Amino acid sequence: MPGRIWWRIDSDPPNLWSWDGFDQPRHRFDPISGRFRVRYAANNPVAAARERFPARRITASAADLQLVYLEGPPPALHLTHQANLDALGLDDRVNTGRLDQPLPGSIDPLLAISQQLADAVYDWWGGTPPPIVYRTRSVPAARSIAFTRSCAWDRVGGRKLQDAKALLVSLVTDHGFDIPNRWL
Repeated sequence: MPGRIWWRIDSDPPNLWSWDGFDQPRHRFDPISGRFRVRYAANNPVAAARERFPARRITASAADLQLVYLEGPPPALHLTHQANLDALGLDDRVNTGRLDQPLPGSIDPLLAISQQLADAVYDWWGGTPPPIVYRTRSVPAARSIAFTRSCAWDRVGGRKLQDAKALLVSLVTDHGFDIPNRWL
């Protein structure tokens, strides 16, 4: 039986992905330590597009972006389950990793907690952490997954975003996206 499929929009195809960490965290579950790289995917391609393009505008400069599918991840740590949140001493706001209005000039404490959690999970699992599943900010009913190099997918593939015609039509007609007309 095939596993669940997750989707991400990336500048590179999976075989060219770098797994080097960032000096400073850039995203929700990027580790503060910078010891490893985290990548993100959503459980449907629309949610992946909403996360990548929050303004719902895709320009011609995105022509070479890849729509990547990842099938069958290993068991994950679900931050969507209250029992897990309780065990970690967290509340549901960690799913969005953002306060609505953090104090000006300060680091959002929820974002910092999410990034600290990435380091902790990495250490708890001896450098081979499970993926972390959480609710997306842009599509609350959707789920996203944060994963590291140690995540063993059953199948990985993709194509250029501009060639995913059915998705592009859906983004325009059902989700209010602007895209280059020549892509349709």
